[in-house]
This record gives sequence, structure tokens and C-alpha cells, in this order.
Amino acid sequence: MDTKIIEKVKKLLALSESSNENEAQLAMIKAQEILAKYKLSLKEVKEFKKINSKIIKKVSDITFRTSKWKAELADVIANNFGCYIYFETKRTHKIVFLGKEEDAMVCNIILEYAIDSIESTMRVIKYSYRKNRMSTRGITNDYAMGFIEGLNYRFEKQKQNNREWGLVLMRDADVTETYNNMDFRKNLNCDVDFEYSEIYDQGVEDGKKFSISDKVEQGKSDETVLLEC
Repeated sequence: MDTKIIEKVKKLLALSESSNENEAQLAMIKAQEILAKYKLSLKEVKEFKKINSKIIKKVSDITFRTSKWKAELADVIANNFGCYIYFETKRTHKIVFLGKEEDAMVCNIILEYAIDSIESTMRVIKYSYRKNRMSTRGITNDYAMGFIEGLNYRFEKQKQNNREWGLVLMRDADVTETYNNMDFRKNLNCDVDFEYSEIYDQGVEDGKKFSISDKVEQGKSDETVLLEC
């Protein structure tokens, strides 16, 4: 694996650690751009097959029981970076990425960053709600699902505007074959209960309206569980 791409994505996301949700989404969009350009350059010099041939299972540190939006977020990220996700389940569900080595590593980095961004924003929102004696019940799901919707919109829009990227970010046939040959013991329903509230709308609109610029670049026996969404 070429570790330079992993380090570049890590540095990219680190630049926006203290920023708002718009900056977080921008950083993740730029990560997708970097990975796409990286793969295109490999194809141009006919080195793609040699460097990008290893399939791995990247076990994330991200776990959940009731916060199923984390699974939804991981699925969106995996779909846009050539990977699949599934879960290893014991007392909690642990997210696993399956894909080419650098793809799976990048997915894991982005997932951790995105969750940190969502949870940081929710701490601020909940503080404001409590200060005004408003109920915070369910608003994390609302905001998270809006964030995910907005992020996916931007991923898809970027691929539409750069058709070559859409091709190189697709799952490779051997990754799909490996996934299809896996023995999943059961399915995990990851449906998320949420309302189309103002908080949800905030997440969606933040993702849709933010324009991409060069700002960021400058600056135990576990069960194997299949995602069912």
C-alpha cells in the first residue's frame, strides 16, 4: 500500500477538526477528490494493479448499539470509496470495511472524522436546547440523518461532475466477489427512527449549499453481520 495517500487524507481532515459541519463535509469531499485523482494517476502509469491489488477487512474502532445512524454513515462512505461494510457483533456492533487496502483505510479515517464532527455539533445544539428548556429527544438522529443526506448529495454531485472519478471509485469486481462469498450469519436492520425536523433540514441544507474550493487543501467469538438497509 502507498502510505502517502493515507497520510495526505489524515492531514486533510486534521485541518478542519475544530470547524463546523460545513467544513467537515468539505474535508470529506476533498478526501474523495484526492483518492480519485490518486487512482487515476496510477492507471496512467500502469501501476494500478501492482499497488492496488490487496483486499483487506479494516475493523473500525466505531461501535454502536442504538446509534444506527453510524451504520448509515459508514454505508454512504463505503459506497463512495469502493468498499462494503458489515458488522462484527458481540455486545455491540463493530463496523468493518471490506475493500482495497487504501480504500478501506480511507473509509475508516473519514468515518471517525465524520462521527466526531456530528457529535461535536450535537453537543453545541443540545446545550442550546437545554438552555432554552427544550427537549433534546431524538434530535441526534434527526441531525445525523440530515448530515448524511447532505454528504451523500455532495459525493454524488462530485462524481457526476467528474465522470472518470465515478468509475475509479466504484467497487472492483474482486472486492464484490469477496463480499458475496462471505458467510453472514444474520442481517442487522439499521433503519433509523427520525423526524424531518428543522435539525434534519439544517444537516441537509448545510451539505447541499457548501461550495467546494481549495480552502482545505491550503490550510470473544464475534458474529459476522450483514448490513440491511
